[in-house]
Amino acid sequence: RHADQREAAVGEERRHAVERDDPVGAVPVPDAVVEPEDGAGEQARVALGDEPLLHAAREAFAARGYDGTTLAAIGARVGLSAAAVLRHAPTKEALFEAAMASGRGEAEPLVALFSELDPSAPARSLRRLAESWVPFFEAKLGENITRWQRGATGRKASVLRLPFDPRSGEAPPRRFLNLLEKFLIRAREAGTFRADDARAAALAFMGSMQAYVFLHRIVGLQPAIPLSRYVDTVIAIWTEGALTRGRKR
Repeated sequence: RHADQREAAVGEERRHAVERDDPVGAVPVPDAVVEPEDGAGEQARVALGDEPLLHAAREAFAARGYDGTTLAAIGARVGLSAAAVLRHAPTKEALFEAAMASGRGEAEPLVALFSELDPSAPARSLRRLAESWVPFFEAKLGENITRWQRGATGRKASVLRLPFDPRSGEAPPRRFLNLLEKFLIRAREAGTFRADDARAAALAFMGSMQAYVFLHRIVGLQPAIPLSRYVDTVIAIWTEGALTRGRKR
């Protein structure tokens, strides 16, 4: 009896989701979906072989939040209707949980980028880093805000948790900081970087990139400053020096 009740509840939720997101030409979705008691089967079902869908869902949820994201909007990113999305995910909640749990290893391309940087041209190298880091930081921030908001709405633990252990040496921010420090040391050895404290300089550069994300993503700075212009300004401050000693009186 309990299994029948769960099947009916899931089927009803799926029908309502299709009606909301794809009211015209919606394809009927079978109701017979039996999930384990703990709900883990929903996430597992989505997680296997659906990486493009999970990536699209993660981006959509991060940009619009849980309530502001429809199955139709997610499906549109990968050429699926809302009804088709529900063939991959039993419920919107299951898709959300699986999407938020995916994305492991997304920082690796950024880590690999350090091996391509040229210490003889630090300005060009820092610009490449900034143009890659800022979208990554913004996406991760959006994902975690959405996860926190969903947890608060669902009356779960309403603590904004980091998607990594900040004390671990493998945490992306620590890895980026260490790699950038090593790059600046190499640039100093090449005679293209003059600061004595490479670690403090690396921290200052990372901080300036995260400040851009915070002011635009959280504060909603208006008018928004294009990333390219912001990066050009930061690089100019580093390479040309925007501060002067002024005139002595």
